[in-house]
Amino acid sequence: MNCNIAYLGQNKELIDRLSAPNSNFKVSVIEKPYEIIKLHENIDLIIYEESETDNNSIILINLVKTLKKHKIVFFAIRKQLAVSEFFKCGVHDVYDLDASPQAILKRFEFVKANYDALGTKNKESIDGFKIPIWKRTFDILFAGTVLLFLLPIFLVIVIAIRLESKGKFYYASPRIGTGYQVFGFLKFRSMYADADKRVDELMKKNQYHVAAELEEEPELIASYEHIGGDDVVLIHDDGFISEDKVKKQKAVKRENAFFKMANDPRITKVGRILRNTSIDELPQFINVLKGDMSIVGNRPLPLYEAEMLTTDQWSKRFLAPAGITGLWQVTKRGGANVMSADERKQLDIEYAENFSFWYDIKILLKTIPAMIQHENV
Repeated sequence: MNCNIAYLGQNKELIDRLSAPNSNFKVSVIEKPYEIIKLHENIDLIIYEESETDNNSIILINLVKTLKKHKIVFFAIRKQLAVSEFFKCGVHDVYDLDASPQAILKRFEFVKANYDALGTKNKESIDGFKIPIWKRTFDILFAGTVLLFLLPIFLVIVIAIRLESKGKFYYASPRIGTGYQVFGFLKFRSMYADADKRVDELMKKNQYHVAAELEEEPELIASYEHIGGDDVVLIHDDGFISEDKVKKQKAVKRENAFFKMANDPRITKVGRILRNTSIDELPQFINVLKGDMSIVGNRPLPLYEAEMLTTDQWSKRFLAPAGITGLWQVTKRGGANVMSADERKQLDIEYAENFSFWYDIKILLKTIPAMIQHENV
């Protein structure tokens, strides 16, 4: 595929490489940006070399804006500026001065063949969640009634917790709820006071850990010349990164987003009873009255779990009420821990898309037998 290049710059070595007989390029060296606009009908690719004297951003933004309708491909040659600065101006790719003609041609052919798709912005947006009036009314009536009847039991639990271990009888954990909002998630304390400090140490025992420890950060690839023919790369400020390695690392992180452990040594004796009967969850009815949560919804997540679920694929689970009980809590409960982390997240998305008054009632009725757990977690 032959390509007519308008080269706006002065690097003779790169110009000579691009002009070589076997490069498939016909190069015209342009001194002034406005000359490109005059010649646009005979140009397939504009290569802009970073200038130390001109305002690169203003020149590129205006060139891209003016010539975009002619579907001309824009590449930039960087010297000192960060790659991200060029992309903000609208160029299709960025190279260093040692870029090979083969790499530039290969990239040009791809961009030209997919020009319209690459220039289309995804306008799909997800509206913020607003709790329906029927749901908020039900939450207040239900939570208020439950708390009124549970006050004597609360007193007994508080005494039992304080007799076994020092510290507050409740625990307010920062959690991510609806729309990634952070709130204090209330529970009866079931662990010893220093439990949070041991999370990193115990992550290796994560029962959802299905792969080896997280890989090290993927190595940067210096230039296109070091990229295999079949590799797909992502552009980084300091070079290029193999897309396969990045995807593999993200997959391991997502799979381990739910931290849970069998026979957790941080739990007190009283706490184990509270957890196995789900009694430790009862203070969350106070969260419901405050409006932090709903009776039925998607489980609010700790910060380190929620930060793994910010991709388009999983973020929709946060566009539903945060709840005391939910769809995955009443699905596949007990037994041999047969539910994977991805299954839980899929059920959260299903609830976000389909919740209704009768769906909530159905989940609530299923919660009663599910409260007596057989998992020792």
